[in-house]
Amino acid sequence: MLAAIEKIMIWESCYWKEPLLEAAERFRSLKVVEEPSEDQLVQLEKDVLVGFYSVRKLFETPTKITDEIKNSKLDVAWYPNVGKHVNWRNNHRLDELYDFSSGGREQRDAWFICSRIMHSFIFAPVVGDAGGLEAILFTSDNDKDKRLYALHIDHLIEFFKSVGNDNPTEIRWERNQVTGEESTVVK
Repeated sequence: MLAAIEKIMIWESCYWKEPLLEAAERFRSLKVVEEPSEDQLVQLEKDVLVGFYSVRKLFETPTKITDEIKNSKLDVAWYPNVGKHVNWRNNHRLDELYDFSSGGREQRDAWFICSRIMHSFIFAPVVGDAGGLEAILFTSDNDKDKRLYALHIDHLIEFFKSVGNDNPTEIRWERNQVTGEESTVVK
């Protein structure tokens, strides 16, 4: 049993990173598709969900991603809930649940985005008036009655490419002389 447990952690990260680069390329191609097909939208959802799961697994593996990428922040827009409870019967009525005329923008760390996507209660692509994928909308089961988030497709592409191309060149173990706390520094 011990041999099986040792194999759980990601050993070779290229098998997790290469699909992120492939997904980023599919996202890029959807930016110019006038009206994405159902197959393309299903592939988009799979790429996003599996991609963010992969990112989180890579983040949990101490030496496969640099600290710079782990600490990166993404720009997101958000829209407030209008005061209605979001459930399985109404979660497709976004314009009735969220105020798209107000809201804001903020930077969120990558772990926050990964968690919200992986626990998404709402996930929806945004196709522009002239066609082409512009963003993804998402909110988690915990946030659904508060906010709906939007991640622009260009930011998603750049993030997946950054993770997919991230290859640490320096790994250092440190111990804080005062607290005794140990940490791994990955550059």
